[in-house]
Amino acid sequence: MGSKKVTYTSPPAPAPQPTVIKEYVPAPAPAAPVVNYYAPPAPKQDDSFAKYLQYQMQQESSAQERANQERREREAKESARIASGQAGYTGLVSTTQKQLQTGLLDYGTAQTQLRDYASKYDLSAETDINRLTEDYLTALPTKRATGVSAAYEELLGRQATTEEIGKAQERFTQGYYGSMEDFKDSLSKSQEYQKKFNQNYLDNYYDTTFGKQSVDEKGDRTGQRTFKFDPKLLPSYGGNLADRTKITTPDFGDSFTGTPAELESQQQNVRDTRQYLYSAGLTNLQGEIDKETQSLKNEGTKQVAKIGAAGSLYSNLVSGFWG
Repeated sequence: MGSKKVTYTSPPAPAPQPTVIKEYVPAPAPAAPVVNYYAPPAPKQDDSFAKYLQYQMQQESSAQERANQERREREAKESARIASGQAGYTGLVSTTQKQLQTGLLDYGTAQTQLRDYASKYDLSAETDINRLTEDYLTALPTKRATGVSAAYEELLGRQATTEEIGKAQERFTQGYYGSMEDFKDSLSKSQEYQKKFNQNYLDNYYDTTFGKQSVDEKGDRTGQRTFKFDPKLLPSYGGNLADRTKITTPDFGDSFTGTPAELESQQQNVRDTRQYLYSAGLTNLQGEIDKETQSLKNEGTKQVAKIGAAGSLYSNLVSGFWG
């Protein structure tokens, strides 16, 4: 079969239409669907932390209350202590003044006693210390004069003169003497004291052992002492012992004078002499005993020899008779 040719023809274009401009009016939105939401049931509330906070607040409140109570008690106790101390302060001032006047306290100790007490009980002691100082300075010259007089009596054994008291008062005022002990120490170094009393233990010992030191015409101590001695206490020669020993013992007399070293040397001489005499007597006695013993031995030897000779003679006679 042969193919058939087909021809396509486009339709004619439509005629142009006039353009019409209209106001755009949007189409109404479609109605939204209604959705209902239901809230889930509320979970059970956990109040443990709130309770913990409440507990902590209660504890802190109790602790604070206890602290406040303790603070109030301490304050009350401190108030009572201060009140008691303040009540006793007047009595302390009076007692301190009396102790200072009678010499039981020195001025420095009395001042410190008041100041320490006042500091302990929140008081001011300056007014009372000033009054104490005035009273002390007023009475000080009289107390010093009494102390100076007593020192002269104790150390030198005599009353102090008005001039001596005045000179001591002046030196106290100028600060040369800081205390009554300083004055006594100075007085013990004076020529008058040294002339009258020993200055050390050794001199006192020698006074006890050998007697007190002698003094010269000026009243100065010489360092010489006299030792009493009884010569009858020494042994003596008997019989012809003195002639046999050819030694003459010294005559010590009934006392000897000198320095402590000389007296000790002389005492040693007496001891040596006593020892010698006893030794000489014992040696002589032993010699006499030995002499008598030897004499007895010699006499015994003679008697033994005589007996031996007589025995030999008798033996010879008997032998001759029977021979």
